[in-house]
Amino acid sequence: MVSLKKLFLKYGNHVIQNTRTKHCWIIPKGLDIGAKVYNCVTKRKEPVIIRNKQLVTWYTCGPTVYDSSHMGHASCYVKIDIIQNILKNYFNCNLVTVMNITDIDDKIIKKANDSKCAYKEIAEKYEKEFWDDLKDLGINKPNIVLRVTNHISLIIDFVKKLEENGQAYKGSDNSVYFSVEKFQHYGKLHNISLSSTDQESNVKKSNLDFALWKNSKEGEPFWNSPWGKGRPGWHIECSALASHFLGKSIDFHAGGIDLRFPHHENEEAQSCALHKTCQWVNYWLHTGHLNVCPSEKMSKSLGNTILIRDMLKKTSADIFRMACIMSPYQNHMEYSSELLITAENIYNTYKNFFVSCDAYEKGYLKGTVNSDILNELLCQSVAKVHIALCDNFDTPSVIKILNELVSVTNAMMHTTASSDISYSLTSVCAVKNYLLNILNLFGLNFDMKSTMSEHFTEVLDILNNFRQDVRTIGLSEKNSNILKLCDNVRDGIKKHGVIIKDHGKISSWSV
Repeated sequence: MVSLKKLFLKYGNHVIQNTRTKHCWIIPKGLDIGAKVYNCVTKRKEPVIIRNKQLVTWYTCGPTVYDSSHMGHASCYVKIDIIQNILKNYFNCNLVTVMNITDIDDKIIKKANDSKCAYKEIAEKYEKEFWDDLKDLGINKPNIVLRVTNHISLIIDFVKKLEENGQAYKGSDNSVYFSVEKFQHYGKLHNISLSSTDQESNVKKSNLDFALWKNSKEGEPFWNSPWGKGRPGWHIECSALASHFLGKSIDFHAGGIDLRFPHHENEEAQSCALHKTCQWVNYWLHTGHLNVCPSEKMSKSLGNTILIRDMLKKTSADIFRMACIMSPYQNHMEYSSELLITAENIYNTYKNFFVSCDAYEKGYLKGTVNSDILNELLCQSVAKVHIALCDNFDTPSVIKILNELVSVTNAMMHTTASSDISYSLTSVCAVKNYLLNILNLFGLNFDMKSTMSEHFTEVLDILNNFRQDVRTIGLSEKNSNILKLCDNVRDGIKKHGVIIKDHGKISSWSV
């Protein structure tokens, strides 16, 4: 591999070295989109520079499909979905997303043996569950999905090239291993010290060397290869598939923080070795753990998981997404009832705000809005939100900014002041539109009327107007029976997601 000295001579100021280690990061050449993200190599935020705004490549490590997905998976993929939405719809990047599905693995084989069925049945069952869960969470499916067992030949070819280049060898157990000592920059993602690690092993040259191709045991699924019957190692899958479909350089590669080492470290090493480059991925993005109190990572091995389907029985996908938006993507998130209550309160604040905006637009609310103050606050909010999104996709700060905007606008709409300040519909509509756009950017759609058919809205208008007329009669005659019937209609329709609010003698509806 190329030495650091040669890197500095070749790339000059484009090379940034971690001052605490020997490792460096090469600034990509291309378009600076104006954002910065945390870089695990330099240990600081670096500018996002993409090679081609019309083709930005993104690879996400997919699941090993041997069991049902839990909330730890949900937090990871929801946060990734939010970042992808920001890149696509705010920074206008034409993002092409790829994800692998690990459908052959030790855990899948064990599950199949325990269940007395074929490994394919296990993989297919839990992959279907995975996609169903992602759909229920409102997560966009990747553009390209790659199952490992459909691309074994690509993986074998990748391993063969590494072996031919002297970067892989066959161990005494007939498995093929990557030689870490052959890659000069190993440890740059996680700062691994090779000198302080025990280097002895019975079957391979070093304990750090990792399997590229695993020799199959008796009765296990296998594929024929130049090294005998076997199957791919875990790390080689992503390198081979991502390299084949996305090339020798990838803009973004994402996954949970637990994948940074050894999975992503090994991906980067073997891919750089094969492509004869010092940097395969320009930006590694890692989401923090979802912890269950007290600060314990949620994982199947610890037996503390909450399945996605079980969570969605108690709260909505939008509420959980709001909880993820409120947490920095790279930080650990404490999963608790308090977190969900806070997220639900904020979500409902926005929902009620949009109901008030609709009422204001229809003249049901007659609050005094100072358009000069509100327009200035909106301009300030837009500028602050832009700064936050450019700063490592800081969605929690965006929520704080939006909350202040909602608070001020709400106060104006609900307060009638003794002044000459006039009813200002345009300023309220501008605030409403901006909030809808930003929240939609994060995957939250509050503008439900826009997704409904014209006929359905007309039916609800007829129902609301009829109830309003009947209620007016009840109020004028002080007839409690009529008013009770109107309340029953309001309460009954609420169960189906339609909220009717009474403003004196006038009523409005929202979804």
